[in-house]
Amino acid sequence: MFKQVRNAARIVGGIVFGVVGVVGIVLPLIPGIPFLMLSAACFSSLEP
Repeated sequence: MFKQVRNAARIVGGIVFGVVGVVGIVLPLIPGIPFLMLSAACFSSLEP
C-alpha cells in the first residue's frame, strides 16, 4: 500500500518537475536544468 503511494507521488512529482523544467528552458525566468534533474531523480527512484 505505502509502496504504491510512494510510487504515485514520485510519478506525479516527476511529471510536475519535468513540465516546469521544459517551461524553464523556454522561458528565461525559471532555471530549467535543476527541475529536469529533479524529474530524473523522481523517475529513477521508482520501485517495481
